[in-house]
Amino acid sequence: MAERLYATADTILQCVADALAADLRPVCKVYQTHGVPVIFQCCECEDPDLGDEANGELSIHFRRLMDADPATLDEVRRIRPCHGGVTAAQFRLVLARCRPIINAEGEIPPPETLTEHTEDQLRDVELLWQSLACCGVDIRIDDVSADLSEPGMCSIVFADVTVQALIPALPDLGSA
Repeated sequence: MAERLYATADTILQCVADALAADLRPVCKVYQTHGVPVIFQCCECEDPDLGDEANGELSIHFRRLMDADPATLDEVRRIRPCHGGVTAAQFRLVLARCRPIINAEGEIPPPETLTEHTEDQLRDVELLWQSLACCGVDIRIDDVSADLSEPGMCSIVFADVTVQALIPALPDLGSA
């Protein structure tokens, strides 16, 4: 059953965070944001109780609301949408992790380190996909992709999803 926007985003976010933690790949921060997140630190957690395996952060933000086909969640054009139909919301999840960087002497990390990081990132991609697919909400996974950011930056994986959402009716403003 569709939920309101905040609850839908929270459900999706928790599905992914729980899957990462269950695979012993927890993140330091899990949160909703009102736009593209500002990622300050993706390598160390402020909370020592999270353990050595925790790094990075996971966030979700709203992108778009639209009328949608109930079977595919593809956008449709509807005259007088106030009279009902399916509404879908698009969200983006952002998973930022620590990645190997060039050291102070200007040396590139060895191939073994880069390969190990790539294996970790691809495991995150698998967990992201599977947790979204099995989250229990009406969802369409539109895209999962990696950001090819500059060396020394965080490793970023994006997931764009479309979900059925409940938009409540306007309050009754009738005569009082």
